[in-house]
Amino acid sequence: MSGASPVANGRDPQLPRRVLRIALVLAGFALLVYLVLATGIHTIMAQLSRFGWWFFAICALGASWLFFQALAWRILQRERLRGVPLLYLFNVKVISDALNTLLPSANLGGEAARLHLAGRFLTKKEALAGIMVDKTIEYGAGIPFMVLGFLVAWAGGFFPKSLTLPAALCLLISLAGVVLFASLQRKGMHPVLAACVRFLPPLRRLLEEKERQIRGLGVQLVRLYRIPRSRTLAAWSFHFLARLTGALEAVLIMQVLGHPVGFGRALFITAMVAGINTVFFLMPGQWGVAEGSHLFILGSMGYPPPVGLGMGIIKRIRKLVFAAVGMLLYSCYRGERGRAGRVKKSHG
Repeated sequence: MSGASPVANGRDPQLPRRVLRIALVLAGFALLVYLVLATGIHTIMAQLSRFGWWFFAICALGASWLFFQALAWRILQRERLRGVPLLYLFNVKVISDALNTLLPSANLGGEAARLHLAGRFLTKKEALAGIMVDKTIEYGAGIPFMVLGFLVAWAGGFFPKSLTLPAALCLLISLAGVVLFASLQRKGMHPVLAACVRFLPPLRRLLEEKERQIRGLGVQLVRLYRIPRSRTLAAWSFHFLARLTGALEAVLIMQVLGHPVGFGRALFITAMVAGINTVFFLMPGQWGVAEGSHLFILGSMGYPPPVGLGMGIIKRIRKLVFAAVGMLLYSCYRGERGRAGRVKKSHG
């Protein structure tokens, strides 16, 4: 039958995308294994054994990063999230970060869970609009953070010439992405999308089918972009402050690894890593990419390979610990929603 759907014909339209994501994850794992083997397993283990109780301080800094992000989200949607416990929003951020680390979904799985869990207090369109604008502000905070890191390194005379081109590319790609997403959202999405798909019939038909939902989402996006600038600036400030905790984490890690650095160098290291991770945001969990970027950046600054890779791996271990906590929280919240649904159904 000509009208049969692809799924009915035994073809899953999402299969190529899923295969690509899994292939990217496997490529990331392969890169990470190669880096560890090339550096030496015993050397890496010796580096990691230095941390001991300091690992809890690293986790505390990682938690503060997510806490500041939760504050930014709450400020952005203050009217809709009034009365929502800040601890709940923080837990949702932990869950989102956990799923972004574990799932081969290019950082989309965590935001989908965030959308689902925010449904306790927000409509779907309110939650989705809030997440989109919050992520745009988050990436927007990353641009001046990168600029600050680059300027500090340039003024301090420790900006490696080999990183000039990567730094410029990271900054330009990040800036272009933020400007594009912000422009799309400020106009309510539908007018821009309609102009983009005008000469693409399949996409135009899809847009027409979803026009009501997209226009509804656009209303929420425009509303968020019209909130007082002071609130937008406050949300941006918390995202910027979250990134500063990343620089403090770099200071602590380098101290434990036996290569102390000042805050300026730590700021530059964190800014470069953030830029590379932003460019490779489609890489699920940044597996291999994050570790490789630490190795490359610190190597360009004259540090031995075990130091760069050691920093990347200890951060990965911290993220896996948070992933375990996040999955436990997610299981608890799903259980609560399931029990609430059964109670509601029984009373109905």
